[in-house]
Amino acid sequence: MDIKYKVNRLVTTNDIRPMVDKHWADLRTAKERGEKVAWASGPTFIIPYAMGMKSHFMAGYAAYCGGIGAADEVLKVAEATGELSESCSYHRLHMGMAEAIKQGIEINPAAILPMPDLMVSGRLCPEMSHYAEGLYRRMNVPVVTVELPIAYAKEDVPRVKAFVYRQFKEVIIPAFEKVCGKPFDYDHLSEILTVLKKAATIRNQCWEFFKDKPSRWTLWDYGVSIAPVFYLMGKPESITYYEKLLKELQERRAKNIPAIAPDGEKYRLYWDGWIPWAFLGKFMRKLIPNGAVCICGRYPWEFFMHPERLDPEHPLESFVDAFWGEDSPRCFSNKAPKGSLELISDLIEEYSLDGMIMFSSKSCRLWNLSQPDMMDVLYKRHGVPGVVIEADMVDASMISDSQIDTRLEALFETIDGIRRR
Repeated sequence: MDIKYKVNRLVTTNDIRPMVDKHWADLRTAKERGEKVAWASGPTFIIPYAMGMKSHFMAGYAAYCGGIGAADEVLKVAEATGELSESCSYHRLHMGMAEAIKQGIEINPAAILPMPDLMVSGRLCPEMSHYAEGLYRRMNVPVVTVELPIAYAKEDVPRVKAFVYRQFKEVIIPAFEKVCGKPFDYDHLSEILTVLKKAATIRNQCWEFFKDKPSRWTLWDYGVSIAPVFYLMGKPESITYYEKLLKELQERRAKNIPAIAPDGEKYRLYWDGWIPWAFLGKFMRKLIPNGAVCICGRYPWEFFMHPERLDPEHPLESFVDAFWGEDSPRCFSNKAPKGSLELISDLIEEYSLDGMIMFSSKSCRLWNLSQPDMMDVLYKRHGVPGVVIEADMVDASMISDSQIDTRLEALFETIDGIRRR
């Protein structure tokens, strides 16, 4: 008789939705209170936060739209107003929302944001440039842009880090000082980093529970638990959330409660690429009944992975170092294939993984870079098989249930065959 697997949901993650809803509600009404608003892409969002502005960041808005079921209607507006369906769905969401405001097209009110006083584009990929250019050209939004290059080898890291720091210091900060009409608030930045450092340190302790056999939580649990890092930037409530989460995970370990009932997972999987924000439930319903649990990946591991690098006494320098320091995955391990192989190799060993899912987003070429090649090398190195699933983070037109089912079935059969040998 087949085992019927089901998920043991964490109680703490129920706190996320009210927190996220409040963030976006406060942002939507900011202009009514006379507050300034910034939009951000890349890890530049901390600058408007330090200036006391309300801020959103590109991926966060996309995740929110997907989560509230508003993505499809906003994407339809984007396509109807000239955006190519093959372009980045995150870019299209923003342009669709902006066009809806400009043309008075009715969409879900929760998906509408106030136009920014300044858009800061930290370019990690080509679409972030297109996004900023589109908002500037079509919506007359003021934009400041900076380059955030990927270091492909360790010897490149020092000069890349110095280049990024200079741009924060000489380009981004002066632009915000001009818009806000006041000097940059380094003291507030220090306060934010003090809280962020503690919150991320506790969050890293939570990561350790993925190593348990059985795992105490899933990658999707962590995916939604990223929110306090961004939506509660510098607020003590972010620490409270992770303390509560850590306590629940400790209780699960003490009582031997697995993430997957009845006795834990059958397959421990690595997930590569974006988390499919609009389709978390869909993937859960395909993975969990098979006893499969995703427990780590490159993308969700990148946010302040090394909080010990954050130094409130040197806030700007240490913030840049946290992303572009020699051990930070943002530099080379997260995007460049050579470094990615080493990072994923470490994760396979550290988290005792059985298989890999390479989520190949049809509208994000950067994350797809060399996925089949990496999968092949990692299989030869570790004997851990993988499959590529082509889909999208928020665009439902790019999701194929039959493809997902077929490739997951192939992965599970391959793992079972390896185990029999």
